[in-house]
Amino acid sequence: MSATRTPKQGDHVVNSVETEIVQPFVTLQGLRSDHVDGRHFLYDYLMGTYTFVLNLADTGALRMARELSASAGAEDDALRALADLGRRYPSLLQINPGILRTIHSQNADHFGAAATRFEVEVLSALQQALERAVAPGAPRPVGGRTASPSIAFQQMLSSAYDPAAALVVIATSVFREPPQAQAAFHGVIVRIAETLDKPGMWKDPFQQFSELRPTPTGKIIDTIRTALMWIDLRNSQSYVLPAMITREIAEKPRTPLTDAAFGGMLHLLHARLQQLR
Repeated sequence: MSATRTPKQGDHVVNSVETEIVQPFVTLQGLRSDHVDGRHFLYDYLMGTYTFVLNLADTGALRMARELSASAGAEDDALRALADLGRRYPSLLQINPGILRTIHSQNADHFGAAATRFEVEVLSALQQALERAVAPGAPRPVGGRTASPSIAFQQMLSSAYDPAAALVVIATSVFREPPQAQAAFHGVIVRIAETLDKPGMWKDPFQQFSELRPTPTGKIIDTIRTALMWIDLRNSQSYVLPAMITREIAEKPRTPLTDAAFGGMLHLLHARLQQLR
């Protein structure tokens, strides 16, 4: 999902994080000139960082959550279920198609913009590391910004979860549970609805839920909870990313071949960043 896409309610509960985490390095592999090949550059000079990023992106928890999406007509089913529950929980009566689509569209826009920002910050960090390696004694621009791929990474993950899609998926799943089992999930539904526009509280509806006998809806709730926990863990791990890029470039032995590769890549990165910004 990108910022340019026009999303429709009923999409995935979790955006395609794995794809966006590795995207800066996919871009790098595609950069080529007479002096440097991006794929060779990645494997020759950034393999440690690339391996770290691939490990960040490789997680079964997120893949399972990514499989949760609403089928055709699920929004209508969810709204009917919420309307029925609204007699007991009046706050649910505020949920309508416009609210769901607004939250969903905002999520798509935020995630798409953050994914682009992450790519820019990773490539900027590489550009700055190459500049220091090529001309270590050169003065830095006064007030020049420092690339922040870890912050951009955290912004991307903070918008990866779509609470509107989660509400639709869980409400329709509860609707299919036996009537005597449905009440156990009402609290989760109400809390999701009440925190749709409160990102700081998105984890709250899932944290206290437990059940003695496994149910399909309970499995969905547990899958989302695990994915949100994964996001928190990966946020803390991302802090080392800019230092890894800087260190790996700085530690490469300097040879005429290295100088040519670094100089050639600097030109390609400058052009690519001009397109992205």
